[in-house]
Amino acid sequence: MAKLNTGFKRWSLDCHDVSIEVMEDLGLSAMDDDSNSCSNPSMKEEVILNIPEPAVKRKECSPIAASLATMEFSEDDQSSDSFLLSKRMRMDGPPGIDGFSRLSDEVILSIFKWLPKATIAKCAQVSKRWKRLCYDEVLWRRLDLSGTCLKPTILGSVLLRGAHILRLAKTEICDPIYPVNPLPQEYPRYRNLQFLDLSMSSISTQGLFDLFETCQNLKKLSMEHCIVDEKACKALSQNEQLEVLNMSMCYGVGVSELKWIVDGCKKLDSWNLAWTDLSSEALELISTSAPKSLERINISGCRMTLRDEHVLALCQRCPKLVELDISDSTAVTSISVNHIHENLKRLEYLAMARCYNVPLSVYLIFQKSGLLYLDVFGLLTEAMLATLRSKLPSIEINKFYFSSVARPTVGIRRTSIWGMKVRE
Repeated sequence: MAKLNTGFKRWSLDCHDVSIEVMEDLGLSAMDDDSNSCSNPSMKEEVILNIPEPAVKRKECSPIAASLATMEFSEDDQSSDSFLLSKRMRMDGPPGIDGFSRLSDEVILSIFKWLPKATIAKCAQVSKRWKRLCYDEVLWRRLDLSGTCLKPTILGSVLLRGAHILRLAKTEICDPIYPVNPLPQEYPRYRNLQFLDLSMSSISTQGLFDLFETCQNLKKLSMEHCIVDEKACKALSQNEQLEVLNMSMCYGVGVSELKWIVDGCKKLDSWNLAWTDLSSEALELISTSAPKSLERINISGCRMTLRDEHVLALCQRCPKLVELDISDSTAVTSISVNHIHENLKRLEYLAMARCYNVPLSVYLIFQKSGLLYLDVFGLLTEAMLATLRSKLPSIEINKFYFSSVARPTVGIRRTSIWGMKVRE
């Protein structure tokens, strides 16, 4: 190890030990001194350092980074001046003014009417002005909510917007219809509803009562396959302007329920009571107390309860009938056909399908009448049907499979009820 270290020189300021080349490389130079005494004031033991500073290229940084770099934080300094709070710069919007602020309410409403209802509901969240315009009743006159599920108080909110035509077919409507603290009943927008389709919808009898209690300007109503009770029918009877009522396949239709309707709805011209399991007492009430303004009625599906005397009383009570459907009434005989021919001079459509006690020869009595359509399904073979058509050339036989009396939607018209569009 001694031999290895002999080749290296130890660091020293002695000019005899350090070569001049090494000192020049280090940027040092030694000064000569005649005296070895450290107390001599004239002695110079100063070492001159000539170390050139290398040029360092500075990186450009943001003002915030530069301010952070120049700050010195002390561990002992706990004051708030030692910290820097920086905020993101707020970007200014484009210059100019809102174009909608220059438009009148009428112009904006004319724009909104082209938007879907879901988009209009989202636009109501923009501003107070837009909310007022989006909830204007002009935009909510017609609405289609069929096949949906309406949570509690949603239907009341829709009616509050002033809907005139509303389709709720196959809709599940949850109670309550209105909020816990509803607006006064005299509030006009609740009474704007005139055309309502509740066909195949799921709604309670209490929901029907709440609905009819506030909406008393109905003109056309469909409750097909709904459950009714006396309380709901009593509220329905307050709609004195009701013209069309579809109650086909309804449950709970009895004498007391029908009594409220025939006493309150005096302007009915179309009434569908098909397959409501009417009793003899209910049929007697209808045939003797039905509104005289009736032009179309369907009481099919009565089977053994409808008899010839009921048909006679109905024909005498409502001589203006244009359409009559008494299909599936097995107790009816040819006497009823004679009563119909003698009393209903304006009759254009007659349906007596599956009335097995009526012979086919009786229908020849309509050869010189104004009857246009005759449905006698389930009674004729092809040969018999051809013979009957040859005997009654002016009457179309077995053309309509289903009754259209008071029904809101017929055929492929899925976007309208009673001929009025429910979708924009």
